[in-house]
Amino acid sequence: MTPPPWPPWALCHLPTASTHLPVEVRAALRLSEGELALEQAQCTAHRVTDLFARELPSWQVIEAPCSPLALDFTRSPEEQDLADESAARLLGTYYHPHQAWFGAKVGLALAMHGRCLVLNASTFPAEEPAFEVDENVLPRPDVRIGGHARHTPAKLIELFAAAFHGHAWSVQYAPVHELAVVPLLHEGADARVQCLSIELNRRLYWNESAGRPNGRYETTRERLAAALAAAFSRLT
Repeated sequence: MTPPPWPPWALCHLPTASTHLPVEVRAALRLSEGELALEQAQCTAHRVTDLFARELPSWQVIEAPCSPLALDFTRSPEEQDLADESAARLLGTYYHPHQAWFGAKVGLALAMHGRCLVLNASTFPAEEPAFEVDENVLPRPDVRIGGHARHTPAKLIELFAAAFHGHAWSVQYAPVHELAVVPLLHEGADARVQCLSIELNRRLYWNESAGRPNGRYETTRERLAAALAAAFSRLT
């Protein structure tokens, strides 16, 4: 079943999809191969490109070029936790080209359609890491939706949350979330650029212990596409 297309002014940004680890970053990590694999498993949004963007043309997709263990593509260069000797190369090789490409695609959407919605897609593990467990927190939802302080109208979050609720997803959402980003070029500069973050709970489609999709993978992808299509259909 082919899902309905996204509107041409909507872009899918994937800041945590890559597992590529630059050589200098791997050398600096004091982890065994097994420990590194566990870290990668926790921070990588497994199969997120296929889940959200399988049917999208390349001009609607922006995927970060390296692992979030190396660079955080949701933060500014000044906020990166980098050693001095590696910072310039990592930023020059990965971060700045990504920002330029991201900004160019948003600019093209604005030029062609007068508007742009950036959907930042990611996933989160079914269980909290041990150091993050909070017994007062409710069970982790199917979907988490987040906004940006300057680029996400409250009604936009409500619309997407309602669309997911309408397709039987449990949802948590926040007006401001670190994954809801726009290119630095457009940060706070253009109200025509809006954004959201949408994170999918991996228990819906992923076998954490085996490191592969579970039997509900395709069903989950189709349900996700249907919920997104419902949300997009309500946008004016």
